[in-house]
Amino acid sequence: MHGHPLDPETSDIAPGAEAPSPVDPLKQQAAKYRGPLLRFFTRHAAADAEDMVQEVFVRVAQRRDVTTAAHFEAYLFQTASNLLRDRFRRRQTRRTDHHVSLEEIRYEGEVPSEERVYEGRETLRRFTDALADLPPTCRLVFILQRYEGMSYAAIAGRLGVTVSAVEKHMMKALLHFDMRLGPL
Repeated sequence: MHGHPLDPETSDIAPGAEAPSPVDPLKQQAAKYRGPLLRFFTRHAAADAEDMVQEVFVRVAQRRDVTTAAHFEAYLFQTASNLLRDRFRRRQTRRTDHHVSLEEIRYEGEVPSEERVYEGRETLRRFTDALADLPPTCRLVFILQRYEGMSYAAIAGRLGVTVSAVEKHMMKALLHFDMRLGPL
């Protein structure tokens, strides 16, 4: 007869032995789906397949109710597909395939004057001060859109707000920068 592991009277665990720890459902799912996700990303020409598998599980971990969902596998691969789409859009926007490594360029042009260096540093300082003055959500929306290249819809999904709210935060940020910095 098998007993409950926490009841010393009926437990099958020998005295002094440790009870097995409960298994994390996300770890179980990660072990089960790591290989299929790697194949999925490799098949779709993702050179950084390992990183993308990790990113899928980070996104899944942010949703507490997903690991026990009835359609977990479908959700997991939809997340993977969305990640591929996001990466593709980011590459298209930033045109990374047209970038040239700075190590390959030997530019021996003019050295900027001290005045130009000072102006550049001052402009950067004014910008970072203005960025720091934005409300946290507004600042995050601006950074996700301008520096991460995310669409308004993707930002809305990540923050759990409407696209309209993202548009309003972005407009507020742009107006703030225009007021604080003028045309750059």
